[in-house]
Amino acid sequence: MESYKLIKSVLGGIYGAQLGLDDEEAIAAFRKDLQHEPFRKGIETELKKAFGDESLSWEKLMDDCEVSFFETEEEAKSVAKEFLWDVVFPAD
Repeated sequence: MESYKLIKSVLGGIYGAQLGLDDEEAIAAFRKDLQHEPFRKGIETELKKAFGDESLSWEKLMDDCEVSFFETEEEAKSVAKEFLWDVVFPAD
């Protein structure tokens, strides 16, 4: 199973509940990080793998990174798409 280190770093380090950022502030911070080209390329690669990885539990990942607790996998994946995929790939 993939480790998805960059995704975990973003979820815990930007979207983590302990930071207290609202969604707009967190997205702005993530966009700023995306200006660093090596990071951008790495997160793009991880996101493409992660969203195609049937073994990945977004519900568990979001909980482990202290983003939030979700009732269902679908809800967690939807929020991950909004917070990660839609920021990195806004046209998709």
